[in-house]
Amino acid sequence: MIFSDSMKMGRYNSIMDSSLVYSPFVLLFANAVLINEQKGEIRFDKWGAYIEKGPWIKELLDLRSKIMPAFLKSIEERDLSVFPEELTDRIAKFCRQTPIKLKGVEACAKSIEFEATGAQRKSLSIFDWPEDTGDDDEE
Repeated sequence: MIFSDSMKMGRYNSIMDSSLVYSPFVLLFANAVLINEQKGEIRFDKWGAYIEKGPWIKELLDLRSKIMPAFLKSIEERDLSVFPEELTDRIAKFCRQTPIKLKGVEACAKSIEFEATGAQRKSLSIFDWPEDTGDDDEE
């Protein structure tokens, strides 16, 4: 579930503007994802779970490697029409699939982005956005 705001009202917590999102969407757009197929484990941001192997793993990692560069190009060119239609179709198909079963989901103290070391870093799928330094020349 995602939400826009949370507040404490007396003894109770309340969330506003909530939406249910399914696992394919969450895994596709998580900041960092690390999959260990041999152990059947996945880490995404500050979460960990057990997974079943399947062709969705290859598709997830391939889409993640292509999405952010395409978004970045669209943003830099200030033109969404440069975002590849074929990639849009693949994203929609991936997100419409039966939800990926994440068993035993648990919160982790740190994001996998900071915990992965050594050889694990090579398998880490992470979205690295360029830093906005605000140095663009304005005319």
